[in-house]
Amino acid sequence: MSTSVNDTNIPAVPSEAPLRVNALRILGTAATRTSFLNSITSNVFEANNTADVLKKVQQIADQLQKHDIFDEIKIYVDSNKDIADTVDVALHLKEKDRSVFQTTVNIGNNQAELNGGIGIRNIFGGAESATANFAFGNRTRASVEGNLETPFKGNANARIGVFVNGSIRDHSQINAFNETSKATGIRFRGITPYGRHEISYAFTHRDVLALSTASSAVRAQSGRNQKQSIQHSFVRDQRDNAILPTQGHFIGVYQELAGLGGYGDAVYAKHELNASCHHSLINSRNNLGGNASLSISATVRAGLFSSFGEPDRSRGPTVSDKFYLGGPLSVRGFKTGGIGERDGNDAVGGEGYWAAGVSVISSVLGLEQLPIKAHAFANAGSIVTHTRGVPLEDTVKALAETPRASVGFGLIFHHDIARIEANYCIPLRYTSTDLPEPKLQFGFGLNFL
Repeated sequence: MSTSVNDTNIPAVPSEAPLRVNALRILGTAATRTSFLNSITSNVFEANNTADVLKKVQQIADQLQKHDIFDEIKIYVDSNKDIADTVDVALHLKEKDRSVFQTTVNIGNNQAELNGGIGIRNIFGGAESATANFAFGNRTRASVEGNLETPFKGNANARIGVFVNGSIRDHSQINAFNETSKATGIRFRGITPYGRHEISYAFTHRDVLALSTASSAVRAQSGRNQKQSIQHSFVRDQRDNAILPTQGHFIGVYQELAGLGGYGDAVYAKHELNASCHHSLINSRNNLGGNASLSISATVRAGLFSSFGEPDRSRGPTVSDKFYLGGPLSVRGFKTGGIGERDGNDAVGGEGYWAAGVSVISSVLGLEQLPIKAHAFANAGSIVTHTRGVPLEDTVKALAETPRASVGFGLIFHHDIARIEANYCIPLRYTSTDLPEPKLQFGFGLNFL
């Protein structure tokens, strides 16, 4: 999409010089409502000097672009010859096709998915959208979601909508069960100067199917259950690259309240933090067209379940809701979900955890022009089974007393859609219930410790 603001006929005057908008014309629209466009452009008439006029014109261009309903946006600002100190503004817009279809391949958390979607944009002429998305993969066997969204009060930085979704997921990499879920809810998404917020309220119906090898802990939770929850997430991403960052920082905060008012089969408060910081130490271009680079990355993650109201352990988090720790994207040198208590072959999971990692990442001598890096890492973390009804200081003490740790080195292949690691891992500290995985370990995904 192209966007341009053309100040074609404004003389060079000081920014504080008096200037007002006399008239505004909108050309090239057929599907978009005039009232919707007026709600975006009307504040341009509040400008009273040159700087303010240009600022508000740029804001109009930014808002129109973020609504994602125009292929081309051109704004012309011309001096009005009949009325002194005024200009006329003209918007030349070219609308996008209303139908959308796309397919992508997503890789994350040691799983690969084929994603696709169909949608209709600008349904009622106010940047409303309706989409249906699907996904198939080795862990998410099938997933589909439909949603209807509209800008909140015409603001491109805030959208509100309703959604329905369903999925069939294979959890056997950690626990021997499959899960079918269906959910309906309402969602609000907003962008602020600090980051992205998302708030949703949903009813979820889940059916846990224990496999023949499942432990008694998983079998006890087999069957149908319902969850009513409010979720909030905040993400601030200032990294220079999401796959293999060398500069910047990332902060993600997630909260969930389940069972408000006593509805549903799960009652808990869940909190999770994911933060990372990245710094480039060396970045110089060589004669072969590649970059000799050296960077350091530090990541910390933590999660906690807490009680609200009367603690009732029988209505706490289910096997689907708990935290699991260990694996090539988590604490390396352990099997996926291989840290913590176990019941047979299944991980019990936890209600509190922390994990931290430091990596030094370097270009490979002679291969600087290829998407291959070498790295050395140190990881640590711990998990506790129960936190609800346990004093916070006791939980913190338990997490501090039982840290697991590993170190290692390996190669990173990074692509636009994913990152693949081949690492030689050395578990340094673990307990009798853990499943360390020394020597070679492979991982692919987006978010590594």
